[in-house]
Amino acid sequence: MWLALGFLGVCLVNTVGLLLAKFLRRSGEIGVRRALGASRGQIFLQCLVEAGAVGAAGGVLGIGLALLGLYAVRQQPVDYANLAHLDGSMLLLAIGLTLCASLAAGFLPAWRAMQVTPAIQLKSQ
Repeated sequence: MWLALGFLGVCLVNTVGLLLAKFLRRSGEIGVRRALGASRGQIFLQCLVEAGAVGAAGGVLGIGLALLGLYAVRQQPVDYANLAHLDGSMLLLAIGLTLCASLAAGFLPAWRAMQVTPAIQLKSQ
């Protein structure tokens, strides 16, 4: 379990870096939206929803791969093959952990994106 949590931590740090680069690369677009009247809260919410959507898509893909792997284990002629299953509580835990982790990883990039000053971005365009 500790190894899995360690991998999750490494993945979250990587996701924070990728989302930070993605959101700050769009600083010109964010500056224009702010100049047209979007509030900082709206920018923050948009970035957080985007991070959650990416996390949800990754979670669905991960659960699909896990089900495929569990099916492959159950096809083996070994004693522990019948132990490989995914029940409802584990599925809900996986979905909840996916959403919480993706929103936690998207918090800092969304916070940095909402701090974009529109005047500086409009001057550089």
